Amino acid sequence: MRATLSPDDDSSTPPTGALTRFLMFTLRVIRHDRAELTLAECLSACVPTRGEVLQLDTLDEHGEKSRPSTLWRVVSVTLNVPSVNSTPPTDGTPLVVRTVEVAVLPDVSLIPDFAAAAEQVLSESRL
Repeated sequence: MRATLSPDDDSSTPPTGALTRFLMFTLRVIRHDRAELTLAECLSACVPTRGEVLQLDTLDEHGEKSRPSTLWRVVSVTLNVPSVNSTPPTDGTPLVVRTVEVAVLPDVSLIPDFAAAAEQVLSESRL
């Protein structure tokens, strides 16, 4: 995803207000091999790509890690894009991608037996 800002914009400060509404979307992380179990869901402005590793953290009410992080390999990315037949919102805002679903598998590349099992799941899903 690429956002273009004018030269006068200070790119060191995050966008606020109406601009944020267009840059942010719901990022949903779904486990690919276990009946589509949702692992995480949050607002994001970044779309991961296939092959990247996501680190999922469990945070407490103060934003501190409450459990060890887990690593997940992205196997597919689905952008839910409004079609040309969609009706624009009544408030005049443009149609935007609101949800990106990312399917993941445990990142087991360091453990050969798990890596082979993960490859088996991927090859079955391609059929």
